[in-house]
Amino acid sequence: MSVLATVAAGIDWATVLAYAFTVMAAYVALTVAAVASPIARRILFKSRLYARGIAHMVLSREKKNWPKQRGNGVPVGTNIVTKRIIFIRHGESTWNQVFNRGFGYRFPFRLFEGVLTEVVGLLSRSSFFFDAPLSDLGNLEAKKLRAFLTSKENGPVGKDADALAGVKGTSILVTSNLRRAAQTMAVAFWDRVAVTGEKLYVLSCLQEMARNVDTCALAGPGEPVPLRGLEEQIPDIQNVPAGPIRDLLERRRVTDSGSVVAESGHFNAGNKPLMRNGHASMLEFAHWSAAQDATTIIVGGHSLWFKEFFKCFIPSEQEHVAQRKKIVNCGAVAFDLKCGIDASGNDGFSIDSSTVRVVYSGFGK
Repeated sequence: MSVLATVAAGIDWATVLAYAFTVMAAYVALTVAAVASPIARRILFKSRLYARGIAHMVLSREKKNWPKQRGNGVPVGTNIVTKRIIFIRHGESTWNQVFNRGFGYRFPFRLFEGVLTEVVGLLSRSSFFFDAPLSDLGNLEAKKLRAFLTSKENGPVGKDADALAGVKGTSILVTSNLRRAAQTMAVAFWDRVAVTGEKLYVLSCLQEMARNVDTCALAGPGEPVPLRGLEEQIPDIQNVPAGPIRDLLERRRVTDSGSVVAESGHFNAGNKPLMRNGHASMLEFAHWSAAQDATTIIVGGHSLWFKEFFKCFIPSEQEHVAQRKKIVNCGAVAFDLKCGIDASGNDGFSIDSSTVRVVYSGFGK
């Protein structure tokens, strides 16, 4: 306590308060100016984004206060609903490009490029680091996944093939509220969406659980994930079949996402709260999946979130690589999620490890 008292005594509180009031006054002035000025609105948006990102890095406790026994109990009885879930990890993001390729002699150059891009786009509603989009490599990975999904010779096989193609049974496409996941889903399933015109459902409960600023979402509550410029990643866009996508392209129109690929933001609660609990977000997705009419739910999301989900719902007496390893970039893994009531009368969810199947690429080493 004496050390704290000494530090407190050495602080010029009048100066601290003066700075605080200056910042508050500037924020109020900026908020008022934003009513009429587009530039002020962008500055205000970025200021809030940066402040929230810094606060999240310092205060986030997403993986704290989890119950000792993760997940809920295993469903019992005959009233059990089984949903087929297909997890698809996003491609490499610009954040991954800078920080996940090692810290050799090229790292400073990648970091400088990222910072420069961030500064140049300071007055835009985009960002290089926050809600990091796909990198050039990430876009290439998404295109390779698209080629796999549409290949008649080397594409998906088994019971998941028709669901992925959307030609048999009922399946829906969902994504987290982060750009890299939505971009991956939009590129990979371009051929399906071009025919069906279906929307991507945006679920904020799928938002990655980490304290890095790349996990902070740009899309607000009820908003679609920004997909502006997506069409540049479709080299054969001129071959789009007749339908709603082609109609938009011919009319040079886009949806609210900024792309011809439409999204539903009904289940997007916006950026995750500072005190978000990651375990609760996984239970939220499990409940949401159980309530859907579709038999297969195809999910665009994130490696850590996916790994924790497997750890949460594969029973402790079973072991599987999914509990230890992350899905690789643009990897696809399918499994059955059983939903029902456990022995205690509560909602129960479980994954039988024998139903986990690699569809594409699989897990890391």
